[in-house]
Amino acid sequence: MDVQVGEMFKVQSSCPLVTVDGYVDPSGGDRFCLGQLSNVHRTAGSHRARLHIGRGVQLECRGEGDVWMRCLSDHSVFVQSFYLDREAGRAPGDGVHKIYPGAYIKVFDLRQCHRQMQQQAAAAQAAVVTQAAAVVGAIPGPNSVGGIAPAVSVCSAAGLGVDDLRRLCIVRLSFVKGWGCDYPRQSIKDTPCWLEVHLHRALQLLDQVLIHAQKPSPEPLT
Repeated sequence: MDVQVGEMFKVQSSCPLVTVDGYVDPSGGDRFCLGQLSNVHRTAGSHRARLHIGRGVQLECRGEGDVWMRCLSDHSVFVQSFYLDREAGRAPGDGVHKIYPGAYIKVFDLRQCHRQMQQQAAAAQAAVVTQAAAVVGAIPGPNSVGGIAPAVSVCSAAGLGVDDLRRLCIVRLSFVKGWGCDYPRQSIKDTPCWLEVHLHRALQLLDQVLIHAQKPSPEPLT
């Protein structure tokens, strides 16, 4: 459902394994229990889905930031993963992947994510250069670069938002019910119980990519 419940659950770097389940222990640490979250807007469908989450999923961080998932529930979970899209030969963000009970599968690759960030930022930079060449001198102002004022960011000038890049750093999953083009529910927000996993190291790398993208190009020697 389209309602955020509870505060963001933060996992310390000292916990490479974290479990998300349907039980009620509020102590936190390496275990996030969805059953202890209250929500006055919870629908009957959400209530039924929570009863089926059971042992849920276990997320494991390997190396610098790769993520593997194990389905501990008796019911499948559904994952949006750019890594699995590539492995399945699908366009990024095109599919939702069904993870069956007992499966243990990689859902995020940090190096791939970093490459995608750099490629998209480079494409945005190229679009800015092309746009600047087309309108050179049209937007005057101090320190303007190629006719585009500094207030126009690399991403926005190319039609690429920061949120588009942030999505590369997030794994989204739903319990019991799937969504997308292969399911009746078109959005994850239409599923009864879902969550987002924000990956800290990937977001750090994205920050570096964005900072680098905003640095002005060196002036040509004359």
